[in-house]
Amino acid sequence: MTAARFIALIPARGGSKGLLRKNLRELAGKPLLNHAIDAARGSRHVSAIYVSSEDEEILAAGTQAGCTAIRRPAALAQDASTATEVMQHFFETAALDGDPTIIYLQPTSPLRTSAHLDGAIAAMTAAGATSLVSVVELEKSPFKSFICGEDGRLKSLFYEKFSNHNRQELPKTYIPNGAIYIFPKSLFLARGGFPSEGSLPYIMSAADSVDIDNQSDLDRAQKLMEQRNG
Repeated sequence: MTAARFIALIPARGGSKGLLRKNLRELAGKPLLNHAIDAARGSRHVSAIYVSSEDEEILAAGTQAGCTAIRRPAALAQDASTATEVMQHFFETAALDGDPTIIYLQPTSPLRTSAHLDGAIAAMTAAGATSLVSVVELEKSPFKSFICGEDGRLKSLFYEKFSNHNRQELPKTYIPNGAIYIFPKSLFLARGGFPSEGSLPYIMSAADSVDIDNQSDLDRAQKLMEQRNG
Protein backbone atom coordinates (compact mmCIF):
# COMPACT_ATOMS: atom_id res chain seq x y z
CA MET A 1 0.00 0.00 0.00
CA THR A 2 1.44 3.34 -1.05
CA ALA A 3 2.03 5.79 1.80
CA ALA A 4 -0.24 8.82 1.74
CA ARG A 5 1.17 12.18 0.66
CA PHE A 6 -0.05 14.87 3.05
CA ILE A 7 -0.48 18.48 2.00
CA ALA A 8 -1.92 21.24 4.18
CA LEU A 9 -4.48 23.78 3.04
CA ILE A 10 -5.06 26.86 5.20
CA PRO A 11 -8.21 28.84 4.25
CA ALA A 12 -7.84 32.46 5.38
CA ARG A 13 -10.15 35.10 3.98
CA GLY A 14 -9.59 38.76 4.77
CA GLY A 15 -13.07 39.60 5.99
CA SER A 16 -14.82 38.50 9.17
CA LYS A 17 -17.85 39.51 11.18
CA GLY A 18 -17.07 39.02 14.85
CA LEU A 19 -13.43 40.12 14.82
CA LEU A 20 -12.04 42.52 12.21
CA ARG A 21 -9.29 40.99 10.03
CA LYS A 22 -9.46 37.95 12.29
CA ASN A 23 -6.93 35.75 10.51
CA LEU A 24 -4.25 38.42 10.89
CA ARG A 25 -4.96 39.22 14.53
CA GLU A 26 -2.01 38.50 16.78
CA LEU A 27 -1.94 35.85 19.46
CA ALA A 28 1.20 35.29 21.52
CA GLY A 29 3.17 37.55 19.19
CA LYS A 30 2.12 36.13 15.82
CA PRO A 31 -0.97 36.23 13.57
CA LEU A 32 -3.50 33.40 13.73
CA LEU A 33 -2.51 32.58 10.14
CA ASN A 34 1.06 31.89 11.23
CA HIS A 35 0.02 29.62 14.07
CA ALA A 36 -1.65 27.40 11.45
CA ILE A 37 1.40 27.58 9.19
CA ASP A 38 3.72 26.67 12.08
CA ALA A 39 1.55 23.66 12.98
CA ALA A 40 1.77 22.39 9.41
CA ARG A 41 5.48 23.13 9.06
CA GLY A 42 6.28 21.38 12.33
CA SER A 43 4.56 18.15 11.29
CA ARG A 44 6.76 15.27 10.23
CA HIS A 45 4.31 14.36 7.47
CA VAL A 46 3.30 17.56 5.66
CA SER A 47 5.14 17.93 2.36
CA ALA A 48 3.57 21.19 1.12
CA ILE A 49 1.52 24.06 2.58
CA TYR A 50 -1.02 26.14 0.66
CA VAL A 51 -2.82 29.31 1.75
CA SER A 52 -6.13 30.12 0.07
CA SER A 53 -7.32 33.74 0.28
CA GLU A 54 -8.76 36.65 -1.65
CA ASP A 55 -6.75 39.07 0.49
CA GLU A 56 -3.43 40.42 -0.80
CA GLU A 57 -1.92 40.90 2.66
CA ILE A 58 -2.74 37.33 3.68
CA LEU A 59 -1.43 35.91 0.41
CA ALA A 60 1.79 37.89 0.84
CA ALA A 61 2.17 36.71 4.45
CA GLY A 62 1.66 33.11 3.34
CA THR A 63 4.23 33.44 0.57
CA GLN A 64 6.72 35.06 2.94
CA ALA A 65 6.27 32.11 5.30
CA GLY A 66 7.15 29.69 2.49
CA CYS A 67 3.63 28.61 1.51
CA THR A 68 2.11 28.40 -1.95
CA ALA A 69 -0.52 31.12 -2.39
CA ILE A 70 -3.87 30.22 -3.94
CA ARG A 71 -5.73 33.34 -5.03
CA ARG A 72 -9.41 32.83 -4.27
CA PRO A 73 -12.16 34.84 -6.02
CA ALA A 74 -13.87 37.39 -3.77
CA ALA A 75 -17.14 35.59 -4.44
CA LEU A 76 -15.73 32.60 -2.51
CA ALA A 77 -14.64 34.71 0.46
CA GLN A 78 -18.02 35.90 1.69
CA ASP A 79 -19.81 35.16 4.95
CA ALA A 80 -22.03 32.71 3.08
CA SER A 81 -19.15 30.97 1.29
CA THR A 82 -18.68 27.35 2.32
CA ALA A 83 -15.60 25.28 3.07
CA THR A 84 -16.74 22.87 0.35
CA GLU A 85 -16.60 25.69 -2.21
CA VAL A 86 -13.13 26.65 -0.99
CA MET A 87 -11.92 23.07 -1.41
CA GLN A 88 -13.47 22.73 -4.86
CA HIS A 89 -11.71 25.91 -5.98
CA PHE A 90 -8.44 24.63 -4.53
CA PHE A 91 -8.66 21.37 -6.45
CA GLU A 92 -9.52 23.25 -9.65
CA THR A 93 -6.65 25.71 -9.22
CA ALA A 94 -3.72 23.92 -7.61
CA ALA A 95 -1.55 21.64 -9.71
CA LEU A 96 -1.81 18.47 -7.64
CA ASP A 97 -0.37 15.18 -8.81
CA GLY A 98 -2.13 11.93 -7.97
CA ASP A 99 -4.42 11.62 -4.98
CA PRO A 100 -2.87 13.58 -2.11
CA THR A 101 -4.34 13.55 1.39
CA ILE A 102 -5.46 17.01 2.47
CA ILE A 103 -5.00 18.39 5.97
CA TYR A 104 -7.46 21.27 6.25
CA LEU A 105 -6.32 23.74 8.92
CA GLN A 106 -8.45 26.73 9.83
CA PRO A 107 -6.43 29.60 11.38
CA THR A 108 -9.16 30.07 13.99
CA SER A 109 -7.90 27.02 15.93
CA PRO A 110 -4.54 28.39 17.13
CA LEU A 111 -4.03 25.94 20.00
CA ARG A 112 -3.83 23.04 17.56
CA THR A 113 -0.16 22.16 17.15
CA SER A 114 2.07 20.01 14.98
CA ALA A 115 1.95 17.41 17.78
CA HIS A 116 -1.82 17.20 17.27
CA LEU A 117 -1.32 16.74 13.53
CA ASP A 118 1.26 14.00 13.97
CA GLY A 119 -0.91 12.36 16.62
CA ALA A 120 -3.91 12.42 14.31
CA ILE A 121 -1.94 10.92 11.42
CA ALA A 122 -0.49 8.24 13.69
CA ALA A 123 -4.01 7.36 14.84
CA MET A 124 -5.17 7.12 11.22
CA THR A 125 -2.28 4.84 10.34
CA ALA A 126 -2.91 2.59 13.32
CA ALA A 127 -6.62 2.34 12.54
CA GLY A 128 -6.20 1.96 8.79
CA ALA A 129 -8.48 4.97 8.32
CA THR A 130 -8.51 7.21 5.25
CA SER A 131 -10.22 10.25 6.80
CA LEU A 132 -10.24 11.94 10.21
CA VAL A 133 -12.11 14.75 11.96
CA SER A 134 -10.95 16.38 15.19
CA VAL A 135 -13.71 16.57 17.79
CA VAL A 136 -14.37 17.73 21.33
CA GLU A 137 -16.70 16.05 23.81
CA LEU A 138 -19.98 17.87 24.40
CA GLU A 139 -20.56 18.92 27.98
CA LYS A 140 -24.34 18.68 27.64
CA SER A 141 -25.84 15.63 25.99
CA PRO A 142 -28.03 16.22 22.91
CA PHE A 143 -29.96 13.11 23.95
CA LYS A 144 -31.66 15.34 26.52
CA SER A 145 -32.63 17.92 23.90
CA PHE A 146 -36.08 19.00 22.75
CA ILE A 147 -37.57 20.90 19.85
CA CYS A 148 -40.76 22.93 19.87
CA GLY A 149 -43.40 21.19 17.79
CA GLU A 150 -45.85 22.92 15.49
CA ASP A 151 -48.28 23.02 18.42
CA GLY A 152 -45.74 24.98 20.46
CA ARG A 153 -45.14 22.09 22.87
CA LEU A 154 -41.88 20.37 23.70
CA LYS A 155 -40.99 17.30 21.68
CA SER A 156 -38.01 15.07 22.49
CA LEU A 157 -35.32 15.22 19.82
CA PHE A 158 -34.65 11.52 20.38
CA TYR A 159 -36.71 9.62 22.99
CA GLU A 160 -38.35 11.01 26.10
CA LYS A 161 -36.74 8.32 28.24
CA PHE A 162 -33.31 9.79 27.51
CA SER A 163 -34.29 13.09 29.13
CA ASN A 164 -34.77 11.22 32.41
CA HIS A 165 -31.39 9.48 32.34
CA ASN A 166 -28.34 10.68 34.21
CA ARG A 167 -25.72 12.08 31.83
CA GLN A 168 -23.33 9.29 32.84
CA GLU A 169 -25.84 6.72 31.55
CA LEU A 170 -25.97 8.24 28.07
CA PRO A 171 -23.43 7.70 25.28
CA LYS A 172 -20.67 10.28 25.08
CA THR A 173 -21.25 12.69 22.21
CA TYR A 174 -18.79 14.75 20.22
CA ILE A 175 -18.83 17.70 17.86
CA PRO A 176 -16.21 18.74 15.28
CA ASN A 177 -14.02 21.47 16.77
CA GLY A 178 -12.83 22.79 13.39
CA ALA A 179 -9.14 22.21 14.12
CA ILE A 180 -8.25 19.26 11.85
CA TYR A 181 -9.88 17.63 8.85
CA ILE A 182 -7.91 14.98 6.97
CA PHE A 183 -9.14 13.28 3.80
CA PRO A 184 -7.86 12.20 0.37
CA LYS A 185 -8.79 14.29 -2.64
CA SER A 186 -10.61 11.33 -4.22
CA LEU A 187 -12.89 10.88 -1.20
CA PHE A 188 -13.84 14.56 -1.15
CA LEU A 189 -14.71 14.44 -4.85
CA ALA A 190 -16.67 11.21 -4.46
CA ARG A 191 -18.71 12.60 -1.54
CA GLY A 192 -19.08 16.07 -3.04
CA GLY A 193 -17.86 17.62 0.19
CA PHE A 194 -16.02 17.05 3.44
CA PRO A 195 -16.29 13.40 4.52
CA SER A 196 -17.33 13.06 8.16
CA GLU A 197 -19.56 10.00 8.45
CA GLY A 198 -17.29 7.03 9.06
CA SER A 199 -14.21 9.19 9.66
CA LEU A 200 -11.89 8.44 12.54
CA PRO A 201 -12.44 10.86 15.45
CA TYR A 202 -9.43 12.61 16.94
CA ILE A 203 -10.51 13.76 20.38
CA MET A 204 -9.03 17.05 21.58
CA SER A 205 -9.40 18.79 24.93
CA ALA A 206 -11.79 21.70 25.37
CA ALA A 207 -8.80 24.02 25.92
CA ASP A 208 -7.04 22.95 22.71
CA SER A 209 -10.37 23.23 20.85
CA VAL A 210 -10.82 26.98 21.38
CA ASP A 211 -12.16 28.51 18.16
CA ILE A 212 -11.58 32.22 17.59
CA ASP A 213 -14.75 34.06 16.61
CA ASN A 214 -14.64 37.22 18.75
CA GLN A 215 -12.42 39.19 21.11
CA SER A 216 -13.42 37.08 24.12
CA ASP A 217 -12.24 33.94 22.31
CA LEU A 218 -8.95 35.64 21.48
CA ASP A 219 -8.46 36.73 25.10
CA ARG A 220 -9.18 33.20 26.32
CA ALA A 221 -6.76 31.72 23.80
CA GLN A 222 -4.09 34.19 24.94
CA LYS A 223 -4.45 33.03 28.56
CA LEU A 224 -4.38 29.37 27.56
CA MET A 225 -1.31 29.95 25.41
CA GLU A 226 0.46 31.68 28.31
CA GLN A 227 -0.42 28.74 30.61
CA ARG A 228 0.84 26.24 28.05
CA ASN A 229 4.14 28.06 27.57
CA GLY A 230 4.54 28.49 31.30
